[in-house]
Amino acid sequence: MDKTLCRYHPAQPATWQCVPCERSFGDCCIALNADAPEETPGCPLCNASLNFLGAANSAQPFWERIPKFFAYGLQTGPLAFAALLALASMFMPRSILLWIGLFSVATKYFYSVIEASCQAEKQAPTLLSAFSGEGFSLFFKQLAVFLVAFCALWLAIDFDSEALYWAVNIAILLVLPASIIRLALDKELSAALSPDQVGQVISAMGWRYLILCAFLFILWQSPSWVTYMLSSGLPGVVLIPIAAFLFAYFGVVMCAMMGYAVFQYQGDLGYVIADEEGQAAYPAAEFLRRRALAHAEIRVKDGQSGQALETLASALERDPDDLKLNERFHQLLYGLHDRERCLRHLAHYLPLAARANPPLAATALLNARQLKADYLPDDAWVCERIAEALLRRHKTREALSLLRNLHQRFPAYPDIPRAYLLAARGFAEGLGQVEPAQKLLAYIQARYPQSPLLAEVTALQATLKKLASQI
Repeated sequence: MDKTLCRYHPAQPATWQCVPCERSFGDCCIALNADAPEETPGCPLCNASLNFLGAANSAQPFWERIPKFFAYGLQTGPLAFAALLALASMFMPRSILLWIGLFSVATKYFYSVIEASCQAEKQAPTLLSAFSGEGFSLFFKQLAVFLVAFCALWLAIDFDSEALYWAVNIAILLVLPASIIRLALDKELSAALSPDQVGQVISAMGWRYLILCAFLFILWQSPSWVTYMLSSGLPGVVLIPIAAFLFAYFGVVMCAMMGYAVFQYQGDLGYVIADEEGQAAYPAAEFLRRRALAHAEIRVKDGQSGQALETLASALERDPDDLKLNERFHQLLYGLHDRERCLRHLAHYLPLAARANPPLAATALLNARQLKADYLPDDAWVCERIAEALLRRHKTREALSLLRNLHQRFPAYPDIPRAYLLAARGFAEGLGQVEPAQKLLAYIQARYPQSPLLAEVTALQATLKKLASQI
């Protein structure tokens, strides 16, 4: 089965499909509204209702989950079921009606495991579920399937051909898992015996069905092998309940594997089943934010940058201070070289980014300088914060340009000493220019004698004097 991937994120599996647009989307592109769970998401391009694909493209291959199937059988429900069969093998009277009842319960439990596993439920059915509800007739339907298989094998023996006998035997072994899966899904004997419906299961899995059969055959033989290895050292009264327990345990593991195979190949089998964890849903505000970002990205990748801008602009009207929306809006404006609109937006975006994420603001400032070489923010604190971020990125000259003549541009700014101390360090450490750094420190001492930063200023001056004497 070839998996369908998200058209816009090829590394992500597709979970939604737009029929009119003939495009597939992953969870990365489609957000769900937790405040309106019944609402079907619309296509980001044409707004048509999307078709849910379930987990058909995101399910992990069953052969990679072998340890989880064994762990599945170790849950409370399966272990209690196995213990029941073990006790029954020891103490239940030899009454055919009682044993038919027990086999009916066992068959019902096995099929309930297949049903739960095909829904990707991590919790195994409880033992009590085997005694309630419908499904007890499955034993007789399964018995009928075995009788048909036995009759086919009997007829093969009548032909007195060993090659024919083994061909029929192998064919039965290969077809039986698909027949069991079909009976579990449809609950009808006709489905379990129908070549078309059984063949659909096999064709859905393709050659991987052979892998499933191989694992199932090994699991089916495992109780016999273990019992045989224990037979020489244990009496029959102990060996029989052990064999019954192992039969129940490995039967649950087999059913869990068959059920998960249905989950994995649900698309080709005509089912839509979501993972038990489901797709994340978000409160209305977060949902609108994520949808806007995803739709804008899709529009950009489809060459519809104008529509992407309008999508983000509408979202910013609802939430003007959302950092991610502003960042994406800035990136798009810069990428489109929309100089006027980009610079106008920076008046709002830079203070926002400087507060929440200074490195992001530094990037935006560098972008702005590509559009306008002498661009400067109109807020002293923003200049200082961005300059500090630029110095950490070793963009010393760009940082110093933001701090140059700060006292003249913003005479009322109370943190001039801190900004100029930062500039002095930039000159000294970033450019190796001691003299400009000393002038800035002298300015701080002269104009701001009460500044709490004077101790740092004095310490830096002493360091610069030592450096100057070594030059």
